Amino acid sequence: MFAFELRRQRSSETDADRLGRSLASGLDRVAGNYGRDGAAFAQLLRHGDVRRARGWQPARAENRIILFAGHLDNAADIARDLAVKPPASDDDSALAAFYGRALHKFGAHTDRRLIGEYAAAVIDLETRAVRLVRSPLRAPPLHYCHSDDRVIASNVVRALFAAGVTRKLDHAKLADMALFNASNEARGWYEGIDRVALGTMVTLADGRKTVERYYDLGDLRPLARMDRTEMIETARDLFYQGTRAALAGSARPAVMLSGGLDSTLVAASAAAVMPGQAPIDTYTFCAASDWSGHSRPGTYGDERPRVEAFCRRNPRLRPHFHGDTKRHFDDDLTAMFHAIGAAPQGLVNLGAYHGMWRDARADGCDRVLLGEFGNMTVSDDGSWAYADLLTRLRWRELLDALRQAPPDGRSLPRRFAALALMPFLPDRLWHWQRTVRGVGNLYIDASPLKASYAAKSGALARSAAAGLPNPRFPLRDRLAMIREVHDNAWGEFSDVYHGFEQIYGLEQRDPTAYRPLFEFCAGLPAEMVLHGGQNRYLARELLKGHMDEGDRLSPLKGSHNADWHERMAPRRADIRRELDQLSADPAMAAMFDFDRLIGALDDWKDLPDMTPAQAFTCSAAVPRALLFARFIRHVDGRNAF
Repeated sequence: MFAFELRRQRSSETDADRLGRSLASGLDRVAGNYGRDGAAFAQLLRHGDVRRARGWQPARAENRIILFAGHLDNAADIARDLAVKPPASDDDSALAAFYGRALHKFGAHTDRRLIGEYAAAVIDLETRAVRLVRSPLRAPPLHYCHSDDRVIASNVVRALFAAGVTRKLDHAKLADMALFNASNEARGWYEGIDRVALGTMVTLADGRKTVERYYDLGDLRPLARMDRTEMIETARDLFYQGTRAALAGSARPAVMLSGGLDSTLVAASAAAVMPGQAPIDTYTFCAASDWSGHSRPGTYGDERPRVEAFCRRNPRLRPHFHGDTKRHFDDDLTAMFHAIGAAPQGLVNLGAYHGMWRDARADGCDRVLLGEFGNMTVSDDGSWAYADLLTRLRWRELLDALRQAPPDGRSLPRRFAALALMPFLPDRLWHWQRTVRGVGNLYIDASPLKASYAAKSGALARSAAAGLPNPRFPLRDRLAMIREVHDNAWGEFSDVYHGFEQIYGLEQRDPTAYRPLFEFCAGLPAEMVLHGGQNRYLARELLKGHMDEGDRLSPLKGSHNADWHERMAPRRADIRRELDQLSADPAMAAMFDFDRLIGALDDWKDLPDMTPAQAFTCSAAVPRALLFARFIRHVDGRNAF
């Protein structure tokens, strides 16, 4: 994690020290800092030794300073091309110097050739030009502010405030997030502060900014012809490559494990490729002890039985279950606000993770493995594949798929219309048929915004222009699905991942996001995700022998936070009181639909008796109202109620 300030008047060691202290704020680590030639630099170090920190200097190549945060997966391959030794995976200065050598040799092609998750800055002390870049798919955040007089950039926005940038919340950004529109990834959460988007390079020189997207999802192409067995084995090999890269430098990893297909693949692969026989710890959150057992049709809400069965078949895995009945959607929000300086709407879904990260750290784990990119790679559910099969006139495969689609009470002709034909309807007709059928937009139910504020703030117009939130389901092809998920999640969740790393001092990696695996899976034909009527076909094939057959082939999906009703019920009066107090604030009252939110809480029923709209309002809109309101107060320096 780094920060730097470049300005016309001479910077001092005091400026660098201020940046360093902001990086280390609230963490059990120290930062090195260095000031020279009108610039100040700081790097959060991977140790807590103050004496060692005093000797830190940034990597330098002639007149250029290079800063680097993150990791490289193919450093050994690149090192052979550069005829140098690969850098140690835990040495940010060595990684920065290595990046500088790669940039010198490969030039504009550097970031296409490097595989990993990183953010880098290159500062030319002679020309005062700055090059900021982030890797595709996943990367540490990179915030920046520039003017004719100076450039400031950092992986954490608090460093910019420490350098004197005004801390003024961009309410338009917050409104977009409240409408589930995360499409403008380059827009920061504060006025005057931008972000480098994933797969993008920003150049700042002579007061001008140039933005180049060097990695475009539109460039993804179908695979060359391969038979089914070859595709399965290639996917397995790439998954193992990604897992080895994720484990590099780790002595005791932790796997965040559910009963689904993504994280089980990560855990099984880790057990297969990690040297030695030491146990691998897994962490799973469980439903509350008083959970009613109710979950949506086609889902299951209790992960524990499936995880226990999976671990019995994979004895190297050592399961830990986190079933704290005091876990809530707003756990550790203040710590996250400090760490990331933002409030992505998905934070309210992640309260359970804090307990598991905390346990992993207490148990001595040194890295966290996730499987959150699986739906974009090996465990794609194939919802888009029905339309794809129809386009290619693959009638037999389409008929098998429709017959074995998860049960939903619809006849075969209605399934055909809904899954294969509807994706081709123009937007106007698609929305018209939803209106005629009385089908609501659950994104609207899940948003806490007032309709008048959504319109007046421009959030509604921006959402419509971006096509988000996109209630269309299914989409007609895989690339459309990937783009939709990217625009709704990837950029903002980079901050979230980085927040957990800061708070708990553990790096996280996701083998399912390994770029060669992603690019391979993006080109798979529909038959590899929807085969013989079976969805998630590739993931199920890769899990043969690792899961009980009933679980491996089950059409049920895990229901995240299925016990939200039981956890919210005891706090309902307190939540209502907080909403009522917030509604007395004119600015808050103009923004949030407190009448609807409080009304839904007042009309509280047992979960099976709630309408979908009321359930979504209580489980999604109410927590998001509190998330955004508390964040506004955090930024303004006001105490929570």
